[in-house]
Amino acid sequence: MLEGIICPVCENTLEEIDLSDSLVCIHCRADLKDRKYLDFLEFLMANGIVDNLDFFDPEVYSEDVDDLDQTKEEEGDPSEFEKKKDHYNIYENELLPEDKTDENIKEYSQFEGLNDEWEDFNERDFNKSKGK
Repeated sequence: MLEGIICPVCENTLEEIDLSDSLVCIHCRADLKDRKYLDFLEFLMANGIVDNLDFFDPEVYSEDVDDLDQTKEEEGDPSEFEKKKDHYNIYENELLPEDKTDENIKEYSQFEGLNDEWEDFNERDFNKSKGK
């Protein structure tokens, strides 16, 4: 198990005391206060190792703030993405007969009550059976 903090550039061990003074590696002299090392910086902030850096630092998070401003300008019209009522009706339940013939079923005929309302269809059969 590794103990201590490792520099993301040169992979040498760093002491917490050295990082609390400045975010520069004592071995390779790399400035670690850069957006390239964002995960490393967030680890240091989350563990309370550095006091001179926070999540609102404009030097590190300036691109994120700029992105927020750009998204306001790039927002489009939501009606462009909505389905139009004329194009699609989810409550439409009309069945359109298809002219498909099944070779396995001989003398296949279209069902009589396919386009009828179900109540009318049931009453028709009920009236036929009553009339007998």
